[in-house]
Amino acid sequence: MSQPLYPRRPQRRKTQKTRRIALLILVLLIVIAAAVTAVLVYRAQHSIIKNDLGLRNVALDQSLLETGGTYYSYQSGSENVVSSVGIDVSTYQGTIDWQAVKNAGVDYVIVRAAYRGYETGRIVPDDLFAQNVEGFSQALSEQEAVEEADYLLELIQGYPVDYPVVYDQEEYTADQARTDGLTGEQATKNALAFCERIYDAGYIPMIYTNNDWAQNMYDMEQLDHYPIWYADYTSSPDLSGGFAMWQYTDEGQVSGVQGPVDLNLLFLPAAS
Repeated sequence: MSQPLYPRRPQRRKTQKTRRIALLILVLLIVIAAAVTAVLVYRAQHSIIKNDLGLRNVALDQSLLETGGTYYSYQSGSENVVSSVGIDVSTYQGTIDWQAVKNAGVDYVIVRAAYRGYETGRIVPDDLFAQNVEGFSQALSEQEAVEEADYLLELIQGYPVDYPVVYDQEEYTADQARTDGLTGEQATKNALAFCERIYDAGYIPMIYTNNDWAQNMYDMEQLDHYPIWYADYTSSPDLSGGFAMWQYTDEGQVSGVQGPVDLNLLFLPAAS
């Protein structure tokens, strides 16, 4: 008995279904490509600058922070990070016994190089500028920030400066200052102008900030590709984007230094 003949199903539905699947796959690939591109662009814009110390901004695991000893310390195997302790000083600390400081276990020292007068706007060298790696700013514009960078570059020329050259712009509250009307947008531009000039000269730029300036003045997303020096005198410092150095007290006691001194942790790649 012959088999009954059935009409073939039309191919249109199958073709349309195939096209829809192909279109969905194409859209999905486009979305994935756009997401990957966005991530790569963001990383390119926010990647830490290349530097010989291997500095990067670290979000601390608070459980690994040791605060019980003479100096704070931090070590993370998963992030390959270990801390190094240092002090920052200026002429206010007077004459310092550097050998005693070294013997006390301090790994590095940041010395104020110069500052801009809050009234006159004149750049003035610190009495101890010969060992400086840091600057204090009252700049009103990118031009003044670059002027400060050039001034510092002249001061440190000939000295073996391996650690960061720091941009420190703070609010002067004891009296009226020429920077009283400075906006956060302009402060961010000033920091960028300073750091670009320092980096172009072959040094590692760093930006000093505290929580107030990070929250209310600086646009940290524009600055986070530079190492950040963060001042926070609590036991649980937290800054979006992390930081490369932490100033954890201004009341430290170190042999060789008269009176209280700032103590800092610099976060470096752990030795392999």
